[in-house]
Amino acid sequence: MILCTMRIGKKVKNRIGNTGYSLVELIVVIAIMAVMVGVMSLGLGMMFTRDANYVAVRIDDELTEARTLAMSREGVFTYELYIDSSDPKGSYVTIMQSIGGATPIEYKKVLLDKSVSIAVDGDGTAILPVSGKITFEFDKAKGNVKKVNGSDSDIKGVYTIKVTSTKNSSKIRDVVLASATGRHYTEK
Repeated sequence: MILCTMRIGKKVKNRIGNTGYSLVELIVVIAIMAVMVGVMSLGLGMMFTRDANYVAVRIDDELTEARTLAMSREGVFTYELYIDSSDPKGSYVTIMQSIGGATPIEYKKVLLDKSVSIAVDGDGTAILPVSGKITFEFDKAKGNVKKVNGSDSDIKGVYTIKVTSTKNSSKIRDVVLASATGRHYTEK
């Protein structure tokens, strides 16, 4: 590179054809990269928790619908949560309806995301740790849990449906159902 000095007015140009980077440009590029890394890490974290959040909200919504249907429509409505990690379809929620003691028919079926694992506890005791089915029947007058798995003798006080993301096992959402009132909510 040839250094030459040209005098243009009062300004002095030391190098002609300078193709290097200035310190300011380097700092700006590093700042932009740092912002991009921060945004990407937040996006990945949200992606891993999204599955558990979505499934917990779906389970909670279907509990609301089953309870509302049981209190407002004719017949008996039951809420079934079927958990099977080996099933290619994954887990699902079914709302069943039977009118006048007839065989229950499927009113609604909702498939749940395969990227989560679901477990059910009753008063802290594991009821469905890996797979199986649990059924809740709500009382028509009060909306509380009337029967669990077809029986009214062994109803627990609080049922917790634990939804865990299989991509990141530390991301857990719980759906809590109080059997005395039938009320339920999701919590982290």
